Amino acid sequence: MNGKVLIIDDEIPIRKAFTALLEERGLTTTAVESGSEALALLAAAGADFDIVLLDFAMPEMDGLAVLREIHHRHPEIVVIMITGYTEVALVVEAIKLGAYDYLLKPPDPDHLLLTIERALEKGRLQREVRQLDRSLDSSLEMQLGRSEAIRRVIEEIRQVAASDFSLIIEGETGTGKTFIASLIHNLSHRAAGPFIALDMGSIPESLLESELFGHEKGAFTGAERRKKGYFELARGGTLLLDELQNLSLQAQGKILQVVEEKSYYPVGGSRPLTTDLRIIGATNSDLSRAVAERTFRQDLYYRLNEYHITLPPLRQRPEDIPLLAARLLTDAATEMNRGFTGLDESALALLAEHPWPGNVRELKNVLRRAALQSDNLELNAEMIAWALANGRKDSATAPERPSGQAASAPISLEAAEREAIDRALAHTGGNRTKTAAILGITHKTLLTKIRKYGLS
Repeated sequence: MNGKVLIIDDEIPIRKAFTALLEERGLTTTAVESGSEALALLAAAGADFDIVLLDFAMPEMDGLAVLREIHHRHPEIVVIMITGYTEVALVVEAIKLGAYDYLLKPPDPDHLLLTIERALEKGRLQREVRQLDRSLDSSLEMQLGRSEAIRRVIEEIRQVAASDFSLIIEGETGTGKTFIASLIHNLSHRAAGPFIALDMGSIPESLLESELFGHEKGAFTGAERRKKGYFELARGGTLLLDELQNLSLQAQGKILQVVEEKSYYPVGGSRPLTTDLRIIGATNSDLSRAVAERTFRQDLYYRLNEYHITLPPLRQRPEDIPLLAARLLTDAATEMNRGFTGLDESALALLAEHPWPGNVRELKNVLRRAALQSDNLELNAEMIAWALANGRKDSATAPERPSGQAASAPISLEAAEREAIDRALAHTGGNRTKTAAILGITHKTLLTKIRKYGLS
């Protein structure tokens, strides 16, 4: 065995016997005669011990008092109580205070060694879990940011992922709701199952029931074979219902019935199918207000809203922009096989000033556009200003990219957005599907903006 053991006992023969037994098995030991001496040693040594063998009956501080302090100050240390007392209440209290085990004096040597071996294994597993937790936190911070608001979101992700709660993720467009949902899925016990994200605004009302619940062959004209619905395809995993606010009241009622009964009938089917999945809803609207306005069913809202995560917009956490920008630029460099070194201070200052109505998605698109056009390995404010103002355009009609001259005069975000959409439509010959893909937005969002700007 390998490990460091602290022996706390006021009897010299006991300390010597434990020391000889444990060191014979390869363990490193330190022995002290009192609780106060042990606590001082732990504080000075930085808790550099794996196991504590702790006697109960000692002068000055009894074993329970010492145990309480060790568990409070050094919870990573595994404590084994050793005493001649057999009262059940004492044993129960020791376990409540965090003792790993409770052995009677004199302990059988083999039993003591086996207990220590198991305690060392427990300590090793705990350290691995803590290391994984730190690695996970670091990974999530790199993906999401380090602001206080995002740290709270990360903690919420970790908490809800360990459960099987249904939840609603609320946030503006581009804040990463689908990404958060996939994180929760991958951190949950359903990670081996499928993760399916479904845009509720993209399914025509007439096809919704068939798409969600599937249909049997011959259920309606054109149903030439059995089709699995998304509830069946997501079995054992997670189904993300994105853009919840787009569901009609009739569709909400159908989903509510499935959520409540945990079963459903495919269209044209006579035998029910049971559900075994986690449902996550996502929305860029305030669903509680929709409930108050009676455009969203209150009963469905509370069924899905067992847990709620609100994602803060990027403009409310500008301290996250440098970290996110560095990661997104690294992603862009990998995609384009370029060796960007980063962004200079002027570029970072400009990014911090921008209101980011499209949030992280907009930041990603701006950096990709700037990186695509840049001849420099370090992006500057001039290139960022060009990417913000011009958007993704047809290179044949776009203004020349900056090459050392002062950045172009600022234009309004709406004007830049309208021009970018107009040029993208011209580039695709009016193909709205391709235009939406080029601009990095959904087909529905594109249609809304076309109507807003009066584009043809």
